[in-house]
Amino acid sequence: MNGRMKRAELAGHQGVGTLTQPSRPRRGAARAREALELENMRLRARVDELERERSHLEDFAAMAAHELLKPLVMNEAYATLLSERMGHALDLDSRRDLDAMIRISSTFRVLVETLLMDARDSHQPLHLQQVDLADVVRDCVSMLEGEIERRDAHLEIDPMPVVKGHPALLSGVFSNLLVNALKYGPRRGGDIHVSAQRSDAGWTIAVQSPGPAIPERGRERIFEAWERGPHERRTWGAGLGLTIVRHIVERHGGQVGVISPGESSNRFFFTLPA
Repeated sequence: MNGRMKRAELAGHQGVGTLTQPSRPRRGAARAREALELENMRLRARVDELERERSHLEDFAAMAAHELLKPLVMNEAYATLLSERMGHALDLDSRRDLDAMIRISSTFRVLVETLLMDARDSHQPLHLQQVDLADVVRDCVSMLEGEIERRDAHLEIDPMPVVKGHPALLSGVFSNLLVNALKYGPRRGGDIHVSAQRSDAGWTIAVQSPGPAIPERGRERIFEAWERGPHERRTWGAGLGLTIVRHIVERHGGQVGVISPGESSNRFFFTLPA
């Protein structure tokens, strides 16, 4: 009798002990919650850090644009003043060159201002409108007319589509690609072909020109900042043109790339959604 009672008491004590012991799932949930809170704090700190970096980049872009704008504004102002004072005394070719200088300075000034505006609003969607790329290409060719004539380059331009985009930024794309084609092309002569091809996803626009073929391993890197193409000592510029092209195209929802159809030609292309 006493033995049965002791065993019952012992069992009762063991049952009580089991009921008062904290459950393992509850402790696991608490640890998971603490881990999530810690990760959330880390993410908030990273977001704050990225926001500070973005602010610093915007400030840097503003300063860089200001420094770039100064010579453009001065060049445009002095060329305009010279045209007003001496335009009547210049021959036809000189007046044409002076008008081209004013037009190019004005165009690049607007482009720099637009790029600065885009950098400041890069976290906002673009305000798109219907853009006739034929007009954009024609304006870019007109702006580069002097360099095209100096190099005796021949341009073949296929019919261009009307797309949704930002006209000034798309002008920057074509300007940089055409300048790139002239820089790395022959000193004299050379054919530059601007084409447009429709696909289910949208449009593929390409600028093909003669020049040293870009090795396959360098075709992605060439769109990075400060990268230069082959024979860089023959060229001018800071190595930012193709980086700007990629930035603008990606802002439009497209992609950029380059292939080398032969040993002495390159085909830069970009896509735009339909």
